[in-house]
Amino acid sequence: MAVSGRRRFDDDKVVRYETAEKDFEVEVSRTLNKWCVTVYQQPDRQILVQDFFPERWKALARAQDFIRLLNQRKKKEEEEAARSADDDF
Repeated sequence: MAVSGRRRFDDDKVVRYETAEKDFEVEVSRTLNKWCVTVYQQPDRQILVQDFFPERWKALARAQDFIRLLNQRKKKEEEEAARSADDDF
């Protein structure tokens, strides 16, 4: 069976990830023959970071890295707040 030169439909879909608190959104989309990773701050969708990659898998990996880092940031803030509350007593 011959393989078609067409791309699969799923490869052109926009992929979005949200942080646990839904205060940031990371989007992967195809732009200018490259894959664009954009980090938005919610609720006004202000662009914080944009990065471009030649391959989709690299863009998806970077988007997941951003989400993991953003979620860790929130956890660290909560731990520091709990520590300073403990220090007050």
